[in-house]
Amino acid sequence: MDRNQQKHLRKAFQAAGPKVRRHLRALLPQSAISFAGVELLVNPQDNYTEQCIWLNGEPPEAQSLKALTDMIAGKRALVLDIGGNCGAFAVPLARAAGDGSRVIAFEPNPVMLGRLGENVRRNDLGHVVRIEGCALGAEEGEAKLMLRAGNYGQASLRGVAASKVDGAVCVPVRPLAPYLKGADDYDVCVMKIDVEGFEDSVLNPWLDQAGEADMPDAILMETEHAKEWDTDLIGRVTAAGYSASFEGEGNTLFVRDAGRLST
Repeated sequence: MDRNQQKHLRKAFQAAGPKVRRHLRALLPQSAISFAGVELLVNPQDNYTEQCIWLNGEPPEAQSLKALTDMIAGKRALVLDIGGNCGAFAVPLARAAGDGSRVIAFEPNPVMLGRLGENVRRNDLGHVVRIEGCALGAEEGEAKLMLRAGNYGQASLRGVAASKVDGAVCVPVRPLAPYLKGADDYDVCVMKIDVEGFEDSVLNPWLDQAGEADMPDAILMETEHAKEWDTDLIGRVTAAGYSASFEGEGNTLFVRDAGRLST
């Protein structure tokens, strides 16, 4: 499909209602889309994030991405991207960060793991991005990741509505704490977490034992699923010294030390 055909397909998709979009989705082509200094190969047929990048030329959480990019640009940064998807955050953040930075992207879904790896490779960022093909949780083990029909990016350890389930895979689970050891050795450390309502199961065990040296400077957390949490995670994060500096796109950005981030 050439550029002109894609242009017409985008217009048709934008103008269509939900039912027509469901039929058109199978026609959406794999495409290379450039934004924020990187190029991502996206598959818009079966993942909402990639569909938005194909349709709008940027991820659905562009403001959230910019907020983190502004924090780390040119600095030696440690970035944890928990819920890596196709690399919509990990790849541009790796490009923006300064020399000696490390981006660790966690993605348990085998399909999305492959797409993440391809986008790291095509941007020649393998020396910056470390990919962990696992989920995060309270302790090391295994868990069942439920796949969502039509949207690989919404696979969840918490489960998927019965009408939307499209199988499951057994994935490794590891605790978060070891990945934050030495965070204070970097100029700045930021964490982005979007794990479809499982955020409290990842962060609470870490908060139970986290020391000052292991605290990221900022946490971008998907909070639109807060009602699914078993605990008041926002209260715990706030009690750990963080305050909300941005809310939007289903996320909240919590900042712990604004002085360090501004240097």
